[in-house]
Amino acid sequence: MPMKSIAIAALALATTAAPCLSAETNMKNLDFDLAKVTRENFYEIVVPAAKAEGTVTMYNFAGSFADTWKELITRFETKYGIKVAYSDVKGDQANQQLIAVQSAGQDSPVDAYFAGGGGYPLLSTKGVVGNIPLTKILPNMANYDPVLAETVFGKSHGGSFPLVHLNQTAVGYDSAFVKVQDVPKSFDDLLAWAEKNPKRLGVTLPAKGGSGSGFIYSVALNYLSGECRKQLTDYNKTLQQAQDWAMTSHCLQPVWDYYRRLLAVAELTNGNADTLNLINNQQLYMGTVWEDQVMSFLGTKQLPETFRLTLLEKGQVGSGDAIFVPANAKHVASALLLIDMAMSREFQLWKLENKASRSPRLDVTNDLMPEATQVHVLPKDVYPRLSVPAFWDMSTALAEALDEKVLNQ
Repeated sequence: MPMKSIAIAALALATTAAPCLSAETNMKNLDFDLAKVTRENFYEIVVPAAKAEGTVTMYNFAGSFADTWKELITRFETKYGIKVAYSDVKGDQANQQLIAVQSAGQDSPVDAYFAGGGGYPLLSTKGVVGNIPLTKILPNMANYDPVLAETVFGKSHGGSFPLVHLNQTAVGYDSAFVKVQDVPKSFDDLLAWAEKNPKRLGVTLPAKGGSGSGFIYSVALNYLSGECRKQLTDYNKTLQQAQDWAMTSHCLQPVWDYYRRLLAVAELTNGNADTLNLINNQQLYMGTVWEDQVMSFLGTKQLPETFRLTLLEKGQVGSGDAIFVPANAKHVASALLLIDMAMSREFQLWKLENKASRSPRLDVTNDLMPEATQVHVLPKDVYPRLSVPAFWDMSTALAEALDEKVLNQ
């Protein structure tokens, strides 16, 4: 997750103007000289080209984000007069569609794609991701987190696959039933609370929700050390390598032992929303959650105002989702302009205040939120201190191994 305390020198390096050399890009449909675009001349070159295109197509893989992107589209169309053709898609299906189109050498059906951050290894190896250093040439990425400007979950992307939305897994609880002094501070505390309060803790099934898959990786981070932890956090592992390790390694015995005890007293839920609904119905008092989804549920009165969030010591997984331009997009200039507005401080602030969607911008922070909203997001004493980077391929591997080692026993 964002390292807010990173050296000023690194930030300066990330914000240095850097043109995209045409010889280095894989973009197939360019009506302007991308090689000449810098942060300083971006609008001068890109706006006329975008207006000449007149339209841009956007895909959104996250159903909960539809209203967010409609807000952006309204702002974009009003400012630039460029029509946005918008579609909600299923991420896996859209990924496969773009891979097939790329393989066939056809034009992409989408110009700006809001995709799961964990999709970068697959999409990049298939040539789908346009090689444009967005974080280096878009004006509204001048204050972008320097670490995320170059990498996504340990994978180098060179600026082509920037996260536009950050989210955080957490432990959520109804403070009407959980006293302040009883709020767990560690994974051991959480287990002890669950054993003292049987069937009042909900743990999302890792295969059915990101809060659950983030939780199992967080548990592993908490209990593994030395060479075992090194293997767990080796981002160079492919999904297959992670699966092989998770299924065979002795390192993970503490994780399986923890889950056996936990699931004997906790409720295994069928998804992120299922966990929240059970808390809202007072069947559960505590559960694994996503911070931004909690805000959405609060906004529609699907959670009580007494709902609160915390993070456990040694950390819980933070993640995010990216927006990028496919290599064979037809309306590149318009896509660049749309992504630039998505990263504007004004829109990122609106997104934070209304969706608890955290920002990769260093100048968009919790203290800018209304006080009434701040009580429902993670407090400053735990976030970002206890936010740890996701490794979704390893999370997937752990979830699959959990089935064999614990759930199916």
